[in-house]
Amino acid sequence: MTNSWHDRFSSEEYVYGKEPNQFVVEAARMLPKGKVLCIAEGEGRNAVYLASLGHDVTAWDYAQAGLDKTKQLADEHGVFVKTELHDLADVEWESEQWDAIIHVFGHLPPEVMNRTVSGVHQSLKVGGYYVSELYTKEQLRYGTGGPRDLAMLANPADILQKFDGYFIKHFHVGEVTREEGQLHTGQAHVVQSIFQKREEA
Repeated sequence: MTNSWHDRFSSEEYVYGKEPNQFVVEAARMLPKGKVLCIAEGEGRNAVYLASLGHDVTAWDYAQAGLDKTKQLADEHGVFVKTELHDLADVEWESEQWDAIIHVFGHLPPEVMNRTVSGVHQSLKVGGYYVSELYTKEQLRYGTGGPRDLAMLANPADILQKFDGYFIKHFHVGEVTREEGQLHTGQAHVVQSIFQKREEA
């Protein structure tokens, strides 16, 4: 089976750029140093940035070309990022492994998204953070990035429901400007989340 993301990331150019997502930069100010997992991480821009701040970072993607570019970018910045080839449709999540899980523009079919959220719940340590920026369904009107499949775009109310019981450090729905390489180009409509896992009652 062909992997369109592997093909997309096989060019020398970083198709989403080398700079971190702006929301990740903002969210990183809240994160204590620890073990961080970046899922659907693509070419590594956010993982490398977080490693440069002193976090112990692992990047998951299912495109080997993206992971290869993550290693290359980490070398350029003199940091280390552990890379692992995983498909979120069948990856095994370990319990209470991560101090933070970062999920930026990793748009998934609904059944894979539900499985991923369950994995996040299982794999975050108590007190750990889920940080995400995703395009909402409104993004189809903007045409500045993201999937064209409505089912793969985020519903903010659904995200709140999935993380019911978590402490909401930040939750925002609205317009942002994202100039990230050739594929995120201009004004967009996103949902941003920073949820902290509480101790179970």
